[in-house]
Amino acid sequence: MSILGNDELKEQQKLKSLELAINREKVKVDKKLTRQKILLGAFLIETLEKNQVQGLKEYTAKRLPEYLTRETDRKLLKGLVENLGGTMPSDEKKEQQ
Repeated sequence: MSILGNDELKEQQKLKSLELAINREKVKVDKKLTRQKILLGAFLIETLEKNQVQGLKEYTAKRLPEYLTRETDRKLLKGLVENLGGTMPSDEKKEQQ
């Protein structure tokens, strides 16, 4: 038998159950936010490809490299930026400046 009384054990079980429910809800919210970002990205890519918004290609080619902070992200999106007419600086060039 536990040192804790029966009521305390029930409270601990209830607390653990609530923590699990909170974590499940957090996962659902994270998945929803990720899906929203993916859909927005797909929409923007299609808009860029079809050149539906005047100046968006130029704006994206200029600002996206400034927005990206990780070298891996810059490598991932380098082709996109170049297809839009921009250039993607590397970390080495940034360090030299």
